[in-house]
Amino acid sequence: MDQIPEAECWDRIRRLVQAVAENPFDEDPAIELGRSYLERSCYPQAVEVLESLKSRMPESVELYPLLGLSYLNSDRTSEAIDHFMVAMSHSPEEGYLYWCMGDALFKADRYPQAIEYYKRSAEMEPGNTLPLRKMAQAFFDMGRVDEAVDILKEALKYDAAVPELWSSLGWAFIRLGRYSEAIEPLKQSLALKPDDIQCIKSLGLAAFALGRKEASFQSYRIALGLNPLDEEALFGLGILFVSSGDLKSAIRQYELLQSVKSPLGEDLYAKILERKELRMA
Repeated sequence: MDQIPEAECWDRIRRLVQAVAENPFDEDPAIELGRSYLERSCYPQAVEVLESLKSRMPESVELYPLLGLSYLNSDRTSEAIDHFMVAMSHSPEEGYLYWCMGDALFKADRYPQAIEYYKRSAEMEPGNTLPLRKMAQAFFDMGRVDEAVDILKEALKYDAAVPELWSSLGWAFIRLGRYSEAIEPLKQSLALKPDDIQCIKSLGLAAFALGRKEASFQSYRIALGLNPLDEEALFGLGILFVSSGDLKSAIRQYELLQSVKSPLGEDLYAKILERKELRMA
């Protein structure tokens, strides 16, 4: 579907603002205005419109999930949780509300509770991989990476065409030190999304850990082709130069990291000095 032109979107918002001003007790234009602000990432404006509607028409069921999302995107997680709770009480059969609640709890660092809501959403919408991916991320952030792997594998049974599932699985294997198992998921992800620079760097890291230096060089070069100043790729390439004894090239990578004021520059320099000391020993 073609995107609506920017000017047309704002013309529509201006018309909705006028409609709300003319009849503040007409629910529909206020809901549409709140949704339009939300879609345009104008979260404070969405909160203002929807809270105003709530003060006039608190029985309006449709405003609560929109207000929850507006608060969530404004990093006001407590208010988001409150409004998602009301939304779920009105529409307990709507699976998406449960992963929205999971997102609010996740953002509040309440991971075990977030997992329960993601799990409930996945049960209500079998085959929807989004709550499963979110659940895996919660397990991941709790340090329960093995469980994240299990969830990602389950999600891939439903839909193997989601690159983020493959890349997340690859990164989970890297975190577990299972580098050889990380390679194939990362390649699967890149087959679906070739310009995913984070995935490319992960492949470079896994290849380096396996001693496949040429493959690692290739990955980091591809990443730098996409973004010549990517800090992690500059650092990874620098470490490869150090490991190969090419300290002159490593120092060039250090200088590039310094030029972008990356703290990784000092880490690379420490590795360069370490290699120099070994040579002198």
